[in-house]
Amino acid sequence: MPLYRIRRDVGEISQEDLDAASFRAIVCAPQFPGLKWVRSYWDRFGGRLDCIYEAVNAEQLEEHARVSRIPCDEVSEVTEMLPDTYLHG
Repeated sequence: MPLYRIRRDVGEISQEDLDAASFRAIVCAPQFPGLKWVRSYWDRFGGRLDCIYEAVNAEQLEEHARVSRIPCDEVSEVTEMLPDTYLHG
């Protein structure tokens, strides 16, 4: 399954609003076969959230964001690179 990075420009969002958005993302995910939230990174001071998802395609992620009522400012297919790959691969 392809791996994607989603950039979400969230501005000055509270922890409570972020928790609510995360809950909506989780609750809506079963509507999208193959979609899996892997992890996210919140830059509180930069007002940005970067999320890593497995998905069928970018359009699926954009539709999931629309249904979940969460921002989806940019979607890019990415390749995971881990240090262990280079140390033990």
